[in-house]
This record gives sequence, structure tokens and C-alpha cells, in this order.
Amino acid sequence: MALTTQPKNLSTTESILDQLRNDINNFVYDEQFITEAAISTRFQVSRTPAREALNTLCQEGILEKIPRKGYLIRKLSLSELQQLCQYRSILECGSVEYAIRFASDSDLEKISELANRTLDPKDPDFNNQYHELNLTFHLSIARLTRNTYLISALENVFNRLRRDLLIDGRSNLENSLDMHIQLAAAMKRRDLEQAHRITADQIDFVEKRLYLH
Repeated sequence: MALTTQPKNLSTTESILDQLRNDINNFVYDEQFITEAAISTRFQVSRTPAREALNTLCQEGILEKIPRKGYLIRKLSLSELQQLCQYRSILECGSVEYAIRFASDSDLEKISELANRTLDPKDPDFNNQYHELNLTFHLSIARLTRNTYLISALENVFNRLRRDLLIDGRSNLENSLDMHIQLAAAMKRRDLEQAHRITADQIDFVEKRLYLH
């Protein structure tokens, strides 16, 4: 990361980024241009942190800059979905293998507790709750590796897929949560072969569903 002489702007930029990501994931800006002026006015900041936040989202592939018009949410192509799911499978299978080989029994028990959490589908915020639980479960396994590069890479994959995963949230709930329970059980038994299969099968299932949207 480049050095900056404006730590206040960096903090402001991060705050704007968090809110923009949340808005984008909740379809606030669908089919409309986002401008530096609008973001600057909304957050009552200069254009510099607004521009930095928007440029960061462009670098992450979430937004696309249209000259003299503003920024649009960039939809993933089928090829990008395929590549992201393949990358996710590589990262998660590696995380699962490391956890089975080296994590403590208590760490694996915590993964099992996460897998057995329940949600109320009638809750108005169900989609976001489901996504957060799903994200927490998979990142908790990744964090058992204590590898910051791997964790960051998986977080980035989920950031790119989040909108699509939210769209598919309700239809994917039962299968996803059931696979969480199966995966946690296989990890507790330290059954690497089955854990790999469950991980790969779950991501393959999600990938095929995402193609429908």
C-alpha cells in the first residue's frame, strides 16, 4: 500500500468504502451512475476520499468508470464467475486441509458450533444474516491457517461474489447450511478426503446456481 501523508483521508476513505460496499450489495445503486460529487455531498467530505473510495472499488472489479458520466456497478461475466468459484475452491480446500492437519480439537469444535447456528427465514434482514453467517463460517476455517494472504484472498473472492450470493441466498439456504454441518463433522473426524469432497461439492453447487441469475 502506498504511503500517505493524510491518515485522516485514509480513515475517511475506508469508512466510505464500507458503506458503499454495503449499499452496492443491497442493490442501492443498480442501473444508475455513481458520481464523485454525489458521494462527496452524501458523506460531507472533499472529492479526494470520495474518488479514492470509488477508484478502490474499480480496482476490486466492483465498479467500472465511465468517462464524463461516473461509475457503474460491474456485473460478473460467466467466465469471471467460473474463475472466482474455481479460485474459491482452491483456497477453501487448502484451508480445510490445513485445519484438519494442524488445528486443535477446540478450534474444530468452534467450527462445528458455527455450522449448527440457525436463522429465521421470516426475519426481514434474513438475506444479510444468512450471508454473514456463511461468510463467518468459511472465513473462520481460513483463519485457522493463520495465513493473512490466504484469508485476504478469500475475503476478496466473497466481496466479488457477494451480490450474486445475496440474490441466491434463500434458494440456497437449506443445502448450504446442511453442507456446513457435514463439513464441520468431517473436519472433527479429521476425514480429509470427505471434507475435500464436501467443500468442492458445495462450491460446485453454488457455482451452478449462480449461472441461473
